[in-house]
Parts: sequence; structure tokens; C-alpha cells
Amino acid sequence: MRTSSATSERQRPITDEVELVPTGFHNAAWSGFRAPRSAFDPAFTRAELLVIVAVVTLLALVVLPALANTRPRSARVICANNLRQIAAAMQLWGNDHSDQAPWDVAIAEGGTKVHPLAVNAWLHFAWMSNELVSAKVLLCPSDSGRPAFDFSLAPDTGYLHANLRGNATSYLLSHAFRGSPNVLLVADRNMGSDQGAGGCAVFNTALRASMRPFSGAFVWTTNLHNQQGNFLRADGRVEQLSNQALREEIGKSPIDDNGTIHFITPR
Repeated sequence: MRTSSATSERQRPITDEVELVPTGFHNAAWSGFRAPRSAFDPAFTRAELLVIVAVVTLLALVVLPALANTRPRSARVICANNLRQIAAAMQLWGNDHSDQAPWDVAIAEGGTKVHPLAVNAWLHFAWMSNELVSAKVLLCPSDSGRPAFDFSLAPDTGYLHANLRGNATSYLLSHAFRGSPNVLLVADRNMGSDQGAGGCAVFNTALRASMRPFSGAFVWTTNLHNQQGNFLRADGRVEQLSNQALREEIGKSPIDDNGTIHFITPR
């Protein structure tokens, strides 16, 4: 009988809740005591999981739009840095050319002034290829088009190939007037013109905008930075300007005899 009783005790099923009351002891203090839950029980209840999902969803609704709003600002910063690299390249090129840009230097002296292709902004940037090193800085991240990676004629990567050129360029050019460090040299291409194209002693043909008085067309358009733009001065400073600030800064610059500013855009 002892053997049978021992076998019965060994075969007794084990449950996850075992009464800890000794056999034959019926004290009320022990009657409601249960062993802790098994380690295999779920870590969260369904209600707890629902609360967690709700909190994560709420955070996503708050954080994601904030992150999305930083993209245009980040693109403008990269664009401004591109212009600073262009300014550095122009300075290096100008060290050997009386501190002038290629488009202000005659062909006979190694520049691009009144070059047969001078109406094309890409020509003047390519003229500084040794100083620029990389063609990638010529395309703003907010702009359409395709980036070029070098100054070769390769159809997929070369800035000088017809597939790229203007499509890989985001910046307009304006010719400087001596004696003022504030004049516009390079800027985002989304600048409006009220007079269309006309003759120019530097680019052969250039877009023109009235400066005194300013016309309503002389503004940044919405093509790139939502009616704002980056502005590279002749002294190398780069600024991000609103439409009002653009007019104020251009108003400080010398103008040509017809009271207009001349510039060429890549497309």
C-alpha cells in the first residue's frame, strides 16, 4: 500500500496554481493564498497592448509631420552650401584673372564673355570645372533634373553631355559691376523676369528685370524654395532672401544704363 500511495503522489498532475495549505491543515489565513503566476504567462494584457498602440500612434501623428517640415529647410541649407562651393571656385579662378568671374573676362584672356555659347549658364560653370571639382554642387536638392557627377561627356554622368548641362544646373548667373561687393553673381534659378530676353554685352542675350522701379515679376517663384531663394554676392557672401529682401538687396546694387538687371537661367 505504501508503494501504491507513493506512485499515486508522483502521478498527481501539477497545475500552475498550487494550494500552499499543508495536508490536514485548514487555517483561514492560508485558504486564499496562491502561488505566483508562471513565467510563461503573457507579459501584457490586451488592454495594456491597446494603450501602447494608442500611444505609439499618437507619437507618430505628432513627430512625422514635424520631420517632414524639416525637409524644405534642409534642402535650402544644402543649396546655400552649394553656392558657397561655387563662390570658392570662382575665387580660385579669379585669382588668375583679376578677381573676375569667367563671364566677365574676354575670350582672348581665357574667359567666356560674349562666347558664342555664352547664353548658356552651363558653359560658364563648366569653365571652372577644375576649381569646382564635382558637378554635383550645381544641382539643388529641391530642384528637378538630373545630377551630373563629373565634367565629362558621358551620357549618364557627364555635365557636358546634352542630356545633362542645363538639366543638371539650378543656378542663374548675372554679370557684376565693378566697385560693389553687393552685386548679384549667382542665385537660385527661380527668379522672375518682366522684360523677357534682350541684348547683353556679356551673355549676348539675357533675361532682364526692371529695378527702378521694381516690377511685380521680379520675385522668387515657387519652383524651388517657396518664394524664397539663395543669393551669392560678388564678395562671396551667401544669403537666403525673401521676395522683399531680394528687392532691397538688388536695390543697393549698381545698375546698367537701362535700369535693369541682366541674368541667364539654365532652363
